[in-house]
Amino acid sequence: MAKKETSQNEAPQKIVTKYDRKVQQRKEAEAKEKKQKQLDKLVGILVIAVIAIAIAAIPVSKYMASHSTYVTVGGHDITRVEYDYYFNLSTTEYMNSYGSYLSYMGLDLSGDLSKQQYSDTMTWQDYFDRMTIDMIQQNKSLADAAEAAGFTYDASAEYEAFKATVKESALSVGVSTSRYYRESFGRYATASNLRPYIEEGYLVAAYYEEVSDSKAPSEAEILAYYEENKDTYDSVDYLITEIVADVPEAETVTNADGTTSTVEPEEAAVTAAMEAAKAEADAALEVIDTEGEAKTSLNSEISYQLYEDWLFDTARVAGDTTILEDTNNNKYFVLKFIDRYLDDDITANIRVIMSSTVSCEDMLAELEAAGNTEEAFIELVEKYSEDAYSNTNGGLYEELSASYLDDEMSQWLNEAGRKAGDIFSYTDAEAGANYVLYYVSEGRPSWEVSIESTLVSELMNEYIEELKAPYEVEDPKGNLNYLKVLEEQGLTEGTTEATTAQ
Repeated sequence: MAKKETSQNEAPQKIVTKYDRKVQQRKEAEAKEKKQKQLDKLVGILVIAVIAIAIAAIPVSKYMASHSTYVTVGGHDITRVEYDYYFNLSTTEYMNSYGSYLSYMGLDLSGDLSKQQYSDTMTWQDYFDRMTIDMIQQNKSLADAAEAAGFTYDASAEYEAFKATVKESALSVGVSTSRYYRESFGRYATASNLRPYIEEGYLVAAYYEEVSDSKAPSEAEILAYYEENKDTYDSVDYLITEIVADVPEAETVTNADGTTSTVEPEEAAVTAAMEAAKAEADAALEVIDTEGEAKTSLNSEISYQLYEDWLFDTARVAGDTTILEDTNNNKYFVLKFIDRYLDDDITANIRVIMSSTVSCEDMLAELEAAGNTEEAFIELVEKYSEDAYSNTNGGLYEELSASYLDDEMSQWLNEAGRKAGDIFSYTDAEAGANYVLYYVSEGRPSWEVSIESTLVSELMNEYIEELKAPYEVEDPKGNLNYLKVLEEQGLTEGTTEATTAQ
C-alpha cells in the first residue's frame, strides 16, 4: 500500500527514530547470523537503512532543559527539550528521505556530526541545526496564524495515539518507554513534557490543510495550467527500433616501459560502423509497422531527450516517421509517431484497513456479519487499522491513482465495472501486512489531481515563506554555530542585534 502524500507541515505519525536504528545496529553486531528484525510496525512510513546518530549536546540539568531558553524564534522561547524534539524530527525526516545516499555523502552518523563537513563552510551539525530552525520557524508561524484566525483543534486523541505508538515501539526493541523517549527525542524528553509540542504539531497540520483547501484552484485555472504545460501531462504512443553500431572496442596496450594505455578505435572504423548502422536503420524504417516496439501512454519523462523532442513537437501528426542519430552512443533510433493525447486515467476514493495482526479472512468475516456497509467498514478501521495516515479518517484515501498501489491492488482498482461498495483483500507476506479495501467512488482524472496538487503546493510554499520570514532567530548563548557561519558569509538579511537565520 502506498503511503498517503503529506505536507512537510504535518505532525509525525509512525515513530521511526534514530534509536530504532541504533538498536537495530547493535543487534546486528551481536548476532550477525540471525535474520534482521523489522522494527517498524507497518503503519505507512518506510524505514530506511540502519543508521545511528551521535549528537553533540551540552550537558544541562533536566530542569534547565525544560524551563530555560535555548534559542528564541519569532519571539517564542524554545527550551532545550523542545529544540531536541524538533531536531530529532527533522533529522529523522531527512534520513527517511535520503538515508540510502548518506554514505555517498561521506557522512558517518555514528560519529560526531560537528566534526564532519557538509560543505566547505558548514558541518553536518550546522546543516541539521539549520534544518531544525526552519521547521520551528514554520510551525511557530503557522501556529500563530491559526490562533490569529481563531482556528482551534483538539489533538488529544492524536497525542494518545502517539503515546501508544511509542509504547509499542519501545516494547518491540525491548527497552522501557521512558528510555525510548530519551533516545528518540532528546535526553530530557518525556511523554508529558513533549505533549505541548506534539499537540501543536497536529494543530499546525490541521490548519495547514484548511489553508490548503482554501487555495484549491478552479477548473478554469487547472485547464489554463494544462494548456501552458501540455508536454508535461500529455502522453504519446509510438513505435521504435534501436540500431546500435558495431563500433570496435577500445584496446588496452602495454607500452615499452611496462605501463598501459587505452587506444581508441580509428575514426575510419567508427565511421564505417555508423554507416552500416544507418543502412540497418533505413531498412528498419521500412518494416517499423510490423517489427517496431510499441510504446504506449508515455509522457514527457521519456529517457532520451533526443527523440522526446521529436515526439512532442506540436507539428507531429499520426504516421510521421524519422531516423535520429545518437552520435554520443553510436546508435540510431527509428521512430513512428502514432498519437498524442491527454490520458484520462481516473483516480478513486477508497477506504483501507491495514493490520499486521488480524487476517484478511477474519476482517472480511466480521465485515460481512455487519452487512458489508461503509459504516461497518469505518468501524473496523477504527478497531483494527494500523495505517496512521488514514485510521483517524475512516481509512479514507481521496483521489488515489492506481499507479501508487501495489500491482494486485492497482489491478483491482482498474478493473472495468468497479462500483461503490466493492471490497478487496490482499496480504503482503513480505511486509507482514493484511489489507482490506472498500471502493467508495470514482475521482477526477489523475492529471487534474496532479495539476491541482502542483498549484496548491506552489501557493502554500509562497504562503509559508512569507509567513515565517519575520520569525527571527536569537541565539545569545551561541548554541547554533551555523548562524556564525552565515554571518561570516555576509548572509545577514533581516537580522536584529542577535544573529538571525535565513
